[in-house]
Amino acid sequence: MSPASSPCAHPGRDLTIVALSAIIAALSAVIVVITFKGSPLDAFKACGGAFLAVLAAGLGVLQYLKRS
Repeated sequence: MSPASSPCAHPGRDLTIVALSAIIAALSAVIVVITFKGSPLDAFKACGGAFLAVLAAGLGVLQYLKRS
């Protein structure tokens, strides 16, 4: 018998998904900057900004879902 309504928590998997999504967003930002003939410094700044933005948003969502 399975326990009644016990949620399955996999924090490692959730953190991995958020981190991989942030990496994909960062690489996409680099591709966009390079496509528009940006400098390597511009690509680096876009990469870091996109990574931090997606990571912060993803961790915020995970924290919200954990409280619910």
